[in-house]
Amino acid sequence: MAEKIRVVVNEDKCYLCGGCAGVCPTLAIEVHSSGWEFFQDKCIGCRICINACPVGALSAKPLEVKE
Repeated sequence: MAEKIRVVVNEDKCYLCGGCAGVCPTLAIEVHSSGWEFFQDKCIGCRICINACPVGALSAKPLEVKE
């Protein structure tokens, strides 16, 4: 199982192309003309979205897990 992460967007780099949303296997990202939305509960931590971003606008932060 992949590490739980929170995807973070650099809004100065992101131009809302939708490439990240298009490759997410769990549909954890939606891109709209006004911005993007990340659904943490759907994310499996695969980082495919981060690797797909053509401008490197996405990064991963560890998600603190409450025990």
